[in-house]
This record gives sequence, structure tokens and C-alpha cells, in this order.
Amino acid sequence: MFYFVVRYLRWLAQVPGFPQVFDAFLLASTCILRRSRFVAMEALEVEALRLRDVRVKNHRFGGIEFIEGEGRELGHLHGHGLLDVFVPLETAQALIATGRVRSHHVFPNSRWISFQIESNADIPFALELLTMARTSVPSESDVKAQILTASRGELHSTTDRAVA
Repeated sequence: MFYFVVRYLRWLAQVPGFPQVFDAFLLASTCILRRSRFVAMEALEVEALRLRDVRVKNHRFGGIEFIEGEGRELGHLHGHGLLDVFVPLETAQALIATGRVRSHHVFPNSRWISFQIESNADIPFALELLTMARTSVPSESDVKAQILTASRGELHSTTDRAVA
């Protein structure tokens, strides 16, 4: 359902409060239908807070956001257990090539990657991804390109194939 909404109903992200309500629905359904995933998501939050200078806050599109000391986002966790992390481009390409992560659902050809949390066995790798993100500082052009793409509501065909 998440990918359907992102692909076909992306404009709903502009409706005040909708992303948060949708993510709350995802979280509730994960808690009920995929208990081991929900437990792993809670464990990731606890373990991430043990990392030096890492804090958690609400993400602007729902879920929780992992930020480091000065407020820069390392990644965010959606209510269905999808962890999106911003890593160096070379790292993103290498990780995607291994098949362990996939390209981001909104920014497929960027430094953003997505990793699906399924169980507690995924926590060490998820923490490793957040640690990798700490070394990744976005350039001004990266940020501007992402904002422009998001404001246009553009999705690329590689995303569509990756989630099909």
C-alpha cells in the first residue's frame, strides 16, 4: 500500500497532516500484522539513541527521523519498517548492487537508499547504515535537486520496477 500511495497519490503529501495520519496507519497495521517487525523497529530506535549525538524526532512526512547533534538528518523510519538513509553516492551504488538495500522510493538515483526492517536480525545492519550516513554531508546542489524533484512530484521508472 505504501508504494501505491507514493506512486499514484503522491499529491496527498501536500495535504496538511495526511503523511502523519498515513504513517500512523502503517505503524498500527505493522504492530498488529507484523509484530516481529514492529519489535525490531522499536529496538532500532533504542539502539540508535545509544549512538553518540543521535536524537530522534518526528519526520515531516510521518515516522521518526534520526538526526545527529547539529540537526542534520541521518535517515528516517516509516511506520511499516522502511528505513531511508542518506549515504555517500558510491556507498549507495555499492549497497544497491549487493541487493541488500534498494534505491529510494522518491529519489532513486540519489544518495538516499531504503532498507526494509523485518526482524531484530536487521538491527546491526540498520545501525551500520545510520553510521555510514554520519560521514555523508549533502552538497547544496544535492539538496536543491531533491527539493525540485519532490516539488514536481516526479517519480522515475526505476522506482516503479523496484517495488513491483
